[in-house]
Amino acid sequence: MRTWLMVPVTAALVACGGSGAGAGTPAEMAAAACDAEMTRRMEGKLYELDKAALAASMKDAPNNTKMLSARVVIEPGLTSEVKQIMECTVRFAEGKPTPDIVGFGFNW
Repeated sequence: MRTWLMVPVTAALVACGGSGAGAGTPAEMAAAACDAEMTRRMEGKLYELDKAALAASMKDAPNNTKMLSARVVIEPGLTSEVKQIMECTVRFAEGKPTPDIVGFGFNW
């Protein structure tokens, strides 16, 4: 009797999922990869980055790559606070769960 209830509940949970490697849209996966690269490069410094804005910025770039950019605030609230535009270029490869970072920099 309870089995009939589990099927719709399971289907709803699967549809609302999104956790796990490779989950999300290509733009979300690219934004996550760029955020991970930003974390690596900041070496423990605090920063604020709107990943939704970063994902929304994704556009085609040369050589089958995608370019993303968004404003980042490094060390927010401190006297050393800096606001910059982060630019990140990624390439999706078949069979890889996450895109490769092929370019990363800051545009003052």
